[in-house]
Amino acid sequence: MRRDVPDHPAGPVPMTQLPLDFEAFHRMHRPAYVRWARTYLNNRADAEEAVDCAFEQLLIAWPEVLAKESPAAYAWQVMKNRTIDAARARGRREALVDTAAFETAALREAVDPIGQLEESINLFQAIEALPERQRDVVVLLYSHDHSVREAADHLGITPAAVRSTARYARRRLQEILGLAKEGQVDDVAH
Repeated sequence: MRRDVPDHPAGPVPMTQLPLDFEAFHRMHRPAYVRWARTYLNNRADAEEAVDCAFEQLLIAWPEVLAKESPAAYAWQVMKNRTIDAARARGRREALVDTAAFETAALREAVDPIGQLEESINLFQAIEALPERQRDVVVLLYSHDHSVREAADHLGITPAAVRSTARYARRRLQEILGLAKEGQVDDVAH
């Protein structure tokens, strides 16, 4: 995060004057936000810039953010919007399929890398077809290896909501990929 925020109504805010709760929130969420943004922007510097812009926006309105029903959910949406804005500004689309399919552990350990790559591309295309909340949960849990609790904290929802969303996402992915058998769905919680 830059040392000051020029758009703040009271002028620049030196880092030493940041609210302690904002600093804690920043420390807790920034690494996951940058990783999520990098997945979609395919560039760490662009991801950091988008996330830092999001945190600057949050800082400017910090008291209002804290008054929200779920500050974490609001912040997650701000970060996503800044990431999408960054992609558009660079004339790019989200890069989930472009990057994630090539960064899977399965591909690194595959006996048939080309076959595994094809499966990975199909899986990530299916993930892109999920509703937004399901896609976020799947990326956080399975691509970024967050626990249910961590994903819940970042998304500003309950762990039960994460588990339920993941269950529906797995069912939907099985349908999209043609893997669902009538009456038989894998409901193993992460």
